[in-house]
Parts: sequence; C-alpha cells; structure tokens
Amino acid sequence: MIPVLYPANATTLSTFGLGVLTDTISCEITEERNGVFECLLKYPVSGQHYGLITKECIVKAKPNDTAADQAFRIYRITKPLNGIVTIYGQHISYDLANVPVLPFSTESRSPQLILSQILSGDTRFTGWTDYSDAKAFSVKQPKSVRACLGGTEGSMLSQWHGEFEWDNFTVKFHSHRGQKTGVVIEYGKNLTAWEQDEDNSGVYTALLPYAVYTSEGAENETVVTLPEVTLPIVTSEIARSKTLILDFSDQFAENASITEEALRAKANSYIKANPLGTTIPTVKVSFEPLWKQPEYSALLERVNLCDTVTIRHSQLGVSVSAMVIETVYDTLAERYKSISLGQSKSSMITTISEVQSSVDKVESTVGRFPKLLQSAIGKATGLITGQSGGYVVIHTTEENGQPYELLILDTPSIDDAVNVWRWNVGGLGFSHNGYNGPYETAITADGQIVADFITSGSLVANIIKAGVIQSQDGSSYWDLESGEVVIRAYVSTDEFAEKTAYLQQNVDGLNSYVATLTETMESVSNDHGILEERLRSSESKVSQLQHTVDGLSVTMQEQYIGGINYVQNSSGLNGITDDWGYSGTVRTDASTDTQNNTISDSCFVLGAYSSLSQYIRGVVPGTYTISVRAKKTSTMSGYFYVTYNGNKTKYLFNKSTAFDWTDYSVTLTDVTDPTLRIYCYCRDASIYLADIMISEGAIPRKWTPAPNEIYTQEVKIDKRGIEVSNSASSQRTVITNTEFAGYYNDEVIFTLNKDETQTKKTTVDGELTVGKTKFVPMPTASEGLNIVILD
Repeated sequence: MIPVLYPANATTLSTFGLGVLTDTISCEITEERNGVFECLLKYPVSGQHYGLITKECIVKAKPNDTAADQAFRIYRITKPLNGIVTIYGQHISYDLANVPVLPFSTESRSPQLILSQILSGDTRFTGWTDYSDAKAFSVKQPKSVRACLGGTEGSMLSQWHGEFEWDNFTVKFHSHRGQKTGVVIEYGKNLTAWEQDEDNSGVYTALLPYAVYTSEGAENETVVTLPEVTLPIVTSEIARSKTLILDFSDQFAENASITEEALRAKANSYIKANPLGTTIPTVKVSFEPLWKQPEYSALLERVNLCDTVTIRHSQLGVSVSAMVIETVYDTLAERYKSISLGQSKSSMITTISEVQSSVDKVESTVGRFPKLLQSAIGKATGLITGQSGGYVVIHTTEENGQPYELLILDTPSIDDAVNVWRWNVGGLGFSHNGYNGPYETAITADGQIVADFITSGSLVANIIKAGVIQSQDGSSYWDLESGEVVIRAYVSTDEFAEKTAYLQQNVDGLNSYVATLTETMESVSNDHGILEERLRSSESKVSQLQHTVDGLSVTMQEQYIGGINYVQNSSGLNGITDDWGYSGTVRTDASTDTQNNTISDSCFVLGAYSSLSQYIRGVVPGTYTISVRAKKTSTMSGYFYVTYNGNKTKYLFNKSTAFDWTDYSVTLTDVTDPTLRIYCYCRDASIYLADIMISEGAIPRKWTPAPNEIYTQEVKIDKRGIEVSNSASSQRTVITNTEFAGYYNDEVIFTLNKDETQTKKTTVDGELTVGKTKFVPMPTASEGLNIVILD
C-alpha cells in the first residue's frame, strides 16, 4: 500500500486527502503489545507532495496483513543533507494523551461503561471491550485518557489486564487480542532470519524483602526485615552473589501492622510468581509469508500481534511456542520485516506528566532507604552487643612469645573453631571455614574491603570500580561494562536514544543524574530532585518508551537473509526461456562442478562472442542489490553490468583474466526508474553465470528463485505454466496458457485444443459412445463388437 496524506483535522479517511505519497521511499510501522504504535516514513524533498507534509498532518498506512489502514499523526520531521527526510508519526490514538479526565470513582461498574466515560472527553473516539465483570474504579487526580487506560497505577490495564487494539478512532480492550493460529515458522521452510536474545540482568541469587509502616499513634515509621535478612533464589545461571532489594510496603493495607511472618509469605509468593532465577529469552525472527505466494494462497495462515506461533530451528534444536509481542511491517511491500516473540511489560507512558507520576513512586521508595539502613544498623548492633559467648585468644609466636594477632573464636581451640575473627598487622577478617580461611569478609592493610554485602548511608570515593551499579530494589541499574542504563520510568538504550533525540535535554538530565551515583551516594534525595526538576522543565512529549521485557533487551534488526528475487529463471533451471535475450551460443549446465559450487545447482554458459540479458520491470523506487556467482575460463574480456535510471551503469565484474567460481555484487541506492537491465558479454569461451539475484536492500541476499517459480528435477512451475516429467519413462505433461499436451520421447501423444482432443493412440476399457453410435464389446474378443444406434 502507498501511504496517503491528510490534513491535521481529518476524521474521515475514505478519500485521497491531500494526495497519495507515491514518491515514498520506505514506510515501516512498529506496533508493540500494549505499547508503541508508530510509523517511520522516508520521503524525498523532490517528491510531488513534499511541500504539503508538515507536523500534525495525518498519514494513512497499512499496519499489518489483516487490519484496516490506520491514521498516524506526524510529530517529528528530520531533514538531512541527502535530500531524504525522515517522518515520524504516532497512531491517532496518541491524541488521547492530551485529553484530560477529571477525578471520579465508582464502587462497581462494567468495564464498557468505564471505558465510555473515560473516552467521553473526545467525541471522535469510541470504545469496545469483551470484558463483562464489574469492578471498582477511580481516578484520584486529573490524568490523561491514555493514562487512565494503561501505564499508571489503578488504570484499566492494571485492573483487568488484557490487551489493547487501536483501530483508528476505536479503542478495543480485549481479554485476549490474539489467538493460537497454528502458524509454524520453520528453518528451511519460511524462516529467513533468527535472533535469540538472552539477558540475565534480571537474574538474582537472593531476595532482600522489607516493608515500612507506621503504627497507630506512632510518629515514626517502622522498617520490617527478616531475621535471616535474605531469602535464597534457586539459580544455576550466575555464580556470584546478586541480591534484589524489594519494598513490599504496598502489598499491605495502609497503617497495618506488618509482621516478619507476613513479610516472608509475601516475599516467597513473589519468588514463586516471578522467574528471578532464570533467563526468559526473546526471539526475533524474519520470515517469508507463504500465504502471499500464489501456490500457497489457499492457506489461512496469518500472523498478528498477540498471536501465539511456533518457531522451529532444527539445527539449533529449538521448537518453541510464544506470543508475538512486536511487529515491524513494511507498508510498501505489504509484508512483515520482523516479529518478536517473548514476554513483555508495557507501561504505555507517553507524556512527561505520566513520567512524573512514576517518578513520584520511585521517590517514595528512595525515601525509605535511610530507614532500611537504620534497620540494618540496628540488627548489626544487636548481633555485636547481645553476644555473651565466644572466646578471645591472643596468638603469640613460638620463638619469643610475642603476641602478633588477636583471634575471636566460637570454640576455645583454634583448631576446632569454625567462625573466626582474625586481626593482625595484615588486616581484619572473618571466616566461616576455620582459622585458615578463606576470609570472605575482610579489611586489609593495603586499603581494600572484601565483602558480599555492604550497607552504607553514604559512600564518598574518587573512583568506583564496579560491573553494575543498581538501585536498592534492583529496578534501575547502570551496567558499566556494556554501557546499558535502565531506569524504572523507562529504558534507555541505543534505540531509545535514536528515537528520542529531540528530547536530548531531558536525556542529558537523566545521564547527569546517573553520573552523580558514581561520585557520591550521600545525596540520593538531592539527585532525585535534580531529575524531577529536569523532567518538569522539558517542553516536549516523550515520544516512545522502550519496554522492559522481563530483564531482556530487544534490539531492532533492519536486514535479513533471503528475499524476493526480481530475476526470472535466474539460474537456467528452466533452460533458455524467453525471459532472456541472447546472442551467440548460450546454454545451461548442471554438471557436478556446477552443483558443487552453486546454490541452484544450475547455471548459464556463454560461448565466444555471446551475450545474455534480461529486462526487469515494475520495481519501486528504493535500494537494490544485484549479485551473481560466476566463473570465467578465458583470458579475453568479459563483463557483467546493470543499467538503471535510464542511462546509469554499474559493473559487477569487467575482467580480462580467468577466475574460478566467485561471488560478485553491487548495490544501487538511488533507483527511481521502474526498469532495470542486466547484461553479460563474453568475448571468448566461456563465462558461467549462476544464482543471479536482484533484491531489495543494501546487502546481498541468499539466492532464491523468483516468486511463482518452483524447479525440481521432475516438476517445473513458473509464470508460463506447469511441466511434470518422468525421466525413467520419457514422459512429460505440459499445461500452459497455449498448450495442454502429453509427450513421450518428445513426441506429442495427446493434445487439447479448444473443443477438440487429438490422440495418437486410445485404449477404451468398456463402452465407447461417438455421437449417436455406441460401441459395446462382447464378453470375448472372438464374439466381436456390438454397434448400437442411439435414438
């Protein structure tokens, strides 16, 4: 589909609006489950409608294989020097991010009525849901419509869960948007690219739960932790200790007294419900939609967002069923560029005010850190001051009896002691493994502190060397080795930085906040105040938030192996057809050498003073790559080139030397004319040409035949028709638009021509009727034949 441009105030998309954007270079639509729904379009400044494209205009484009065309409002346009502008559009439903909803509450109301009330502020939009169970719902402070739908605490998404579908001006809230389609994407069948992402940043070995409450009549808050401090998490993925610190205060009623047993139960339930000890992979694939091929047109297979599909890769030993959580759709080609499978958490946060709401929640958690620290200090003090056992031993040398170290043991004997404090000129250390260690907790004389867990109110240092710096609850972290920065409000990745470059001031503020963590941890609240001030001073909307996918980072993939080949009969599998123009001597070859060195097992062979060419028509403007595998046996000149845009030429090779099988390719980045021509000339025998490929994109693709072409030893199917042969019996049947015939040893045995059938020999087993005459054989051949005249 070619995108269509509409004015900013358009509400009807049934016309051609301001014009059809026929000069569009590319148009991709990304949709995520309960998240981003955006359009990325590239258009030349020389295009017919360039002067009409402005911010706030609406672009209509096809978002996937089955949905109706959708409206996207332009919010950003970049204009580089190369004359190709990039246009960013958000789905029209993002308009709801600027429609307010005043506070209201209801004790029990159906989700359909709640949805209608939320959308009442913009009469263009209507709502639909298949949920029927009534629940209490409230909006405690003014919010945007989208914030009430999802992305904030108490929203419809947090109450009923489910999945949103944005259909122009209709908001659909499904209990299950997708379905189990039965679609199988399989290696060797239709899988063209595979990327599996496994990130263990969300894997932990222990959970430290705590909760804060205020007793009735008390002025100060009470922090509750467990006597054992942490709960173990079973995992075999990481060897080092990694503790998740998590506040469970919001799991209890306000001002309720929280006991250690209740906290432990909440923490164990959380561990059971969340895969903290394992990595959940995300799989990103590209595939060939078989239902778009004529020979598979009867298939009912379709893939949509939230559908469950099966991925199989025999070489990797993978067979997995998973939900589609993201699709990237090429509108011009009307095919998926990639789909991502896995589990996602989407916030649907779209405005600074909604980010502020999330920040307020983080601020509440951060504010409790001093109380958690005080609780840890209290426990440590109790462990030290409350002890009446233990044995103090002053260790002396055997030579002169001089003391050289102080020992605190759990038994009178050094040899029998298990828990040992050892203090000498080398440092102070504690061992759970007796006097000889190892000492896992230590302060050494050279200034180093070794410990699995350090609780500190403030830490001032010139240099902090660490793998990961993370928040107390593990929700935000900075991986100093990979450079990845994740903040609970949203995820900051390379892709996010690219898509939100226009909010650089806001991003700089976040980076500044993170940078202060490496200098001091004294001013947590002050640093948060800086973040709050930066967020409030931002003048634009946050265009897009990268989802946190259970600790997984999903990366975009722009290119894939395999693709549509525009060259007909591209390796001579159907002989020398009329797709090709040629002069001199040209033949096809399927020798052992050819089969061992080509993908197609076939090639063209050009003799002396011979040429081979083909016109490719109907290509759309864009970038194309031409590739060929060739062999040249002579030392005379020979070349292969492509002509495009009327008179431009690029050579794949032009050599006067012999060469063995070699891959050649060239990329055309500025194709505007719909006709290409490939041409090869050989002055002296011979040039071998195989696996000729013209495909979209800037990289050579793995050879495939053109659409509608299937070539095997006994079956040939292409745009001319079907030929089925049997080499053992020397028979073949041909069905084309000009012929329906059977051959034996290349001689026509039968043929069907309009209302006449011609056969060389006919054997009838039984009666034969010709016109009004019937021939009936007698029981035995000696009895002859009955001839019956019919009325």
